[in-house]
Amino acid sequence: MLSIVLLLLNSNFLGSEGLGTVGIIILEITIYLLISNVVCGGSLVYFTSRKSANSLLIAAYTWIVLSAALYYSLLLLIPALDSEYANAILVLGFLQSAIGANLGLLAGQQRFKTFNFVALMQALVQIGALCIFYFVLNDQSIDAFIQSTFIAYCLAFILSFARLIPTLEKQIIWPTLKLFKELIQYGFYLQIANITQLLNYRLNYFLLDYFSGRATVGKLMAGVQLSEGLLLPSKSIGAVQYAKISSQKSKENAARLSLILLKVVFLLTLPLVAILMLIPEVIYTGLLGSDFNETPIVISFMSVGIVALACEVILSRFFAGTGQQKINATSSSIGLVVTVIAGFSLITELGLIGAAICASLSYLSIFLFLFYKMIATTNVRGGDFLLKKQDFIYLKRVFRKVRKS
Repeated sequence: MLSIVLLLLNSNFLGSEGLGTVGIIILEITIYLLISNVVCGGSLVYFTSRKSANSLLIAAYTWIVLSAALYYSLLLLIPALDSEYANAILVLGFLQSAIGANLGLLAGQQRFKTFNFVALMQALVQIGALCIFYFVLNDQSIDAFIQSTFIAYCLAFILSFARLIPTLEKQIIWPTLKLFKELIQYGFYLQIANITQLLNYRLNYFLLDYFSGRATVGKLMAGVQLSEGLLLPSKSIGAVQYAKISSQKSKENAARLSLILLKVVFLLTLPLVAILMLIPEVIYTGLLGSDFNETPIVISFMSVGIVALACEVILSRFFAGTGQQKINATSSSIGLVVTVIAGFSLITELGLIGAAICASLSYLSIFLFLFYKMIATTNVRGGDFLLKKQDFIYLKRVFRKVRKS
């Protein structure tokens, strides 16, 4: 919900071209995180119950410094990344990596209330700071967005680190080379999946920027952010699911929980997508600005893909949490092939609408592959996907335990 508020602020004050620039900045920060999250992402969650928290944190912070050097090298090697905002992206990526490391350890400890509190405060502070820039200081620029993001990231780092300190051992425990190797090995395939998945989700931005201009990127970003806002149930549920699955050894129990959550996410997401499609164009232009009259069309063409993407979140968390990162990497690679083929053929011909169709096809292909692999690698059968009374009883028991964490 707060991300939608942020979208409304930026679309009204920056317009479609400014929003497109914001989208490119966020995309480049995400590219930075792809490097740092080899160690600072899912690896930390997975190993928290298996290794010393102190050694994991030191390993993560060491990798963050190395990531900054690697990203700086990318700026020198890839001119497209070296924009006027490169320094800001480097600083913001560094901060977000550190926040991610802290939150990864908190999630691995199943401290979900603290995890959610920090994430909520980060979003609230960013919106509050942005409102001060836009309304009070009358600074309606890209720099205002960057500075408000910097303020939010600094506070989120301080809060997450303060909540993490009481859980650490009193003595310093240095990470071994073996630990680094385990973290990188686990995170490598996870990040291959994330890299290809990022390209699936955002390659359209670069293609649109090249073929149709920055303003079109802003229009697509508005539709994408509103549509992906409907992923709130699946992402929230998926975070709990991943942490829980990572800390247990029974693949059968992991599959059972994931199957139930998949059905719940589908039932939650489908009506939300339908509601978003039924909202009249005049409401979108009233909220976002006159530049965004094509938003309903974008959402309509992305609707099937959004439902598939919400369900895919649950399936990918199952495979990641049970150590089957190669399956996620393969699914993302399939989606990337679809994105490249459909992107160049559709975006060059249909522009904005082609980008929306391309995204939907990519999301659907990823889901179908993971759906097939879950049936092929577990005892799950077709009839198991029907919602049953026992599913609700099981879910109630699981989330009662989660509330206590």
